[in-house]
Amino acid sequence: MIPDSSALQAAWLIHRRPFRNTSLTVDLFLPNLGRVGAVVRGGRKDPLLAPFTPLWVELKPSGDMYSLRACEPRGNRLLLSGKALYCGFYLNELLTRLLHRDDPNPAIWPLYEQALSDLLTDIPLDITLRQFELAALEEIGYGIALDQDVHGQELEADARYQLNPEQGLVRTEAAPSYVGADLLAICGGNWHPTARKAALNVCRQMLAPHLGNRPLKSRELFRGK
Repeated sequence: MIPDSSALQAAWLIHRRPFRNTSLTVDLFLPNLGRVGAVVRGGRKDPLLAPFTPLWVELKPSGDMYSLRACEPRGNRLLLSGKALYCGFYLNELLTRLLHRDDPNPAIWPLYEQALSDLLTDIPLDITLRQFELAALEEIGYGIALDQDVHGQELEADARYQLNPEQGLVRTEAAPSYVGADLLAICGGNWHPTARKAALNVCRQMLAPHLGNRPLKSRELFRGK
């Protein structure tokens, strides 16, 4: 089928599963539709239907999902490899787990494309992931201010704070806790080693209530390498 260019929409494939003998069900991420599910008849051998290939897709509503009528490349597949590849899978799994189907999230689209692009550069991988996690949580309404406490007071660099993922930061003398200077460094994009370590733990705490008890497969892949 020749795609109708007037109906094509930009998309990324973020997950795929076999369906019947030769077909697929896929999760696609689109700027105006968000995460959607689609059936691809006979699509199991289509090389375009792989993660990290920018796509143009034509979708037709079909029950509670879509039918993928046509797709064509929007650019070259991103040549992620090694740890960067596993980070890409992690980004895709985050989108699959955090975003509700058919809930538009246009502000997440540029964050995701920027993160994929950064995985191809010499930016440290953990910084790319933390920037995406923090920005995405903010955009979907789960963000927490890391430069002030639950009372709206600015953090003190030499004080310590505990994080409540549903409320915010509380000053404390107990452990475990975060040093105010590290939290302020995260906010300011000053990614020194202790700030990077703190950011990893902060993001895991903030994500945990929204990911549920099922482990992230991409984290397990990364640990195995």
